[in-house]
Amino acid sequence: MKRIVYLFAAVTMILFTAGCSGGNAGKSPKDIEKAIYNELQKGNYEKAVEMLFENVESDDDTPAEQKAEVMKAFTEKTKQSADAKGGLKSFEILEEKIAEDGKTATVTTKVTYGNGTEDTQNSTYVNKDGVWKLNMNK
Repeated sequence: MKRIVYLFAAVTMILFTAGCSGGNAGKSPKDIEKAIYNELQKGNYEKAVEMLFENVESDDDTPAEQKAEVMKAFTEKTKQSADAKGGLKSFEILEEKIAEDGKTATVTTKVTYGNGTEDTQNSTYVNKDGVWKLNMNK
């Protein structure tokens, strides 16, 4: 449960400051990032949060019931944060940097909100058995 709370705080900070576990095989970190931001831009917060949780590296054994509660709360918080900034107007993947050893990657994304504010955000990924996962254990 502690990991889910940490995840909640980290992702909120990543997405709103001032990536299916088997289904993302073959997807690059940039592809995962783009898919999540596309859903956020459309206002599909529940789908974006679901995709986010599915693409997070985790060995957490928190019961599904508790995860569902956290996802529901996180979806509402994500929606409130986006709405407060006029929604997500656009995003641009600025860079996907994969380490030479192919085990880690960083994706830099520029986000523009409806109220005109912009943020540049970095997401870290790890490659586990050929599948890229968001790494929240910075």
